[in-house]
Amino acid sequence: MAQCDIHLLLTGDELMSGDTVDSNSAMIAQALSAMGQSVAHKLTLGDDRQRLVSALEQASRTAGVLIMNGGLGPTQDDLTAELVAEAAGVALVLNADAERHVRNWCAARSIEPNEANLKQAWLPMGAEIIHNPQGSAVGFALVVASTLILTTPGVPGELKAMLPEVCDRVKAVTGGDAIHRV
Repeated sequence: MAQCDIHLLLTGDELMSGDTVDSNSAMIAQALSAMGQSVAHKLTLGDDRQRLVSALEQASRTAGVLIMNGGLGPTQDDLTAELVAEAAGVALVLNADAERHVRNWCAARSIEPNEANLKQAWLPMGAEIIHNPQGSAVGFALVVASTLILTTPGVPGELKAMLPEVCDRVKAVTGGDAIHRV
């Protein structure tokens, strides 16, 4: 398996303030290590639009894979989908698979989906979902320039459940397969 420059971008004001301790980057690094890959660069940023877009644009020029963790939930400070779309130069669109996931997740909990829940179904055009068996927010995969961007929620249990699919997508890139390119 070919080595690939893999970058991690973790987002959230709670990581910057110390309110939440980052265990996710260790979990991701261990999963990558088990498949013969390693993290070349790790960056943690708060919920700052300008800094996050700049980091996404930089990674799309330098990384083979960028795993972005956090910012996919239903709150106003969950900006990942919107900012990846901006950095990629594509529209944010309602993704039918993501919408189905959110509606099914809500129905299983006898919750009527509201605008905040459905916000999680708006993804960059061309994105493929990464299934989340634990939570309401799917992740997504999108190739920007020559970088595969993989996004995951910041909740550790959700990330853990999604890591097998994330690793499969990393393997596809290191093996030469590609998904939709922007």
